[in-house]
Amino acid sequence: MLKNFFQKYQLTPSDILIIACSGGPDSMYLLSEVMKIHPNEHLIVAHFNHCLRAMESEGDEEFLRDFCEKNHLVFSSTKKDIASIACEMKKGIEETARIERYTFLEQIRGKYSAKYILTAHHLDDSIETIMFNLIRGSKIHGLMGVPEQNRYILRPLLDTSKTEILKKLEKESIPYRLDSTNTDDIYLRNHLRLNIINEFERINPEYRKNMASFMKYMSELGEFIDSQVEIFLRGESSFMVDDFQILSPFLQRETIRYIYEHANNGTIGLSEGGIAEIVRFIGDKGNYTKKQLGKLCLEKKNGKVSF
Repeated sequence: MLKNFFQKYQLTPSDILIIACSGGPDSMYLLSEVMKIHPNEHLIVAHFNHCLRAMESEGDEEFLRDFCEKNHLVFSSTKKDIASIACEMKKGIEETARIERYTFLEQIRGKYSAKYILTAHHLDDSIETIMFNLIRGSKIHGLMGVPEQNRYILRPLLDTSKTEILKKLEKESIPYRLDSTNTDDIYLRNHLRLNIINEFERINPEYRKNMASFMKYMSELGEFIDSQVEIFLRGESSFMVDDFQILSPFLQRETIRYIYEHANNGTIGLSEGGIAEIVRFIGDKGNYTKKQLGKLCLEKKNGKVSF
């Protein structure tokens, strides 16, 4: 399975790869599978200690350090007090952890001149993401699941279920650590997984297959919408107000979403209200005006909007 993935992204034995590894079942499965087809000397195991579980977190780091030493793998780790940082940033624990973790991974990629960072997100994670985004009010682009690639980040396990991972770990006696907070449903993702998504399997054991098909459909729909926006923009960083006004309300909103996403490297901070505000700004009378939304700056002058 991973051989085909490596071929798809033209990964060669000489490529240096970062394996994001918590020590849990998913990342240990990914690491063990990559070790079968890629030289150990070109693998960097990167571990981020969130300092959220006291001695348990320290145990995860020590477990991974020992594993890497026994298997002659380069081990790189850091620890951050995520709870304190989240308080300072006035963000949630999960969001702060994700930001800090990916910042660390990117630093390690640069340090070792690695080609890609591999993470262990799997099919069940993708389904959780859809449900999480649906509850938060996401539209089409939030219902595609976890993307296989984000620039230098690759996710090889998105077609693999959690059940398959656990069976393989048991069959091959691959060691791993368990995170006690995964059973704590005060976290929304855990609550979804433990109390809602588990019901899907009871209702329809084939739900994963159906959800995978849904994600593929939504991804194709998203690509089509983006292609329509690109046809409208024609590769330019400006458009005429009159041309924008001819678009359907849906395509107007998607055009703003597309422009914002490319200006901010994502849609964090973008809301329906923010999009509606930009659409109104474009349609308002006025010869010269400016509008700022995140890193996106729109300038309207003589019937043309530049960004």
